[in-house]
Amino acid sequence: MNEDPGIPPELEEMHRALRGVSFRPRASLGPEVLGRLRRGERSKGAVPPRRRRPALAAVAAALMLVAGAALALRAPGSVVVDRCCYDLDGGGEADDGVVVFAERDAKVHQLRIYEDLDGSGSFTAGDLVRLDRGGSPAMHGASAAGLVTFEHCCLDFDGGGPADDGLLVIGVPPDRVVMAAIYERPAGANAQPAGPGGFLLR
Repeated sequence: MNEDPGIPPELEEMHRALRGVSFRPRASLGPEVLGRLRRGERSKGAVPPRRRRPALAAVAAALMLVAGAALALRAPGSVVVDRCCYDLDGGGEADDGVVVFAERDAKVHQLRIYEDLDGSGSFTAGDLVRLDRGGSPAMHGASAAGLVTFEHCCLDFDGGGPADDGLLVIGVPPDRVVMAAIYERPAGANAQPAGPGGFLLR
């Protein structure tokens, strides 16, 4: 007797055999699939990820701008000092600033000279970075021709509290900065800008 009227008589035996077959995934299949996904493995024919959007690139750029602050602030006593606005590139306008990532009144981790393009009076993601150096002063792509020195004293550039620090910038007007450093004038030294002289550049 035909068990299913929709099955032709010649296929009944195969139908019964197939109904008796069952499939069950092995116990290790789930962990294996999860492991492959964690490693970034994709199945054949999977849709490739969409290209990065411009907004993601902007976010990445903004994160790079604050990366120095994040690294410097890991240690207790670390500070970020932002001073604006001066003419630090010889362009003739007081539209430049300096950001110092340092241990308070001590080691400089990063020093950045920027042009305050948005007029905010502080460093923001839209500003133009003229120089971004690490923990030690160094000349960046300098030739002797046209070099000028700018000095600003005396302010608190290292977060120590007293306004006893000077900023020394070397550049080529109107818009190149090739070296920048801060230095501390010892107590009792003349507070007037008179060049860093024998003071330790940081």
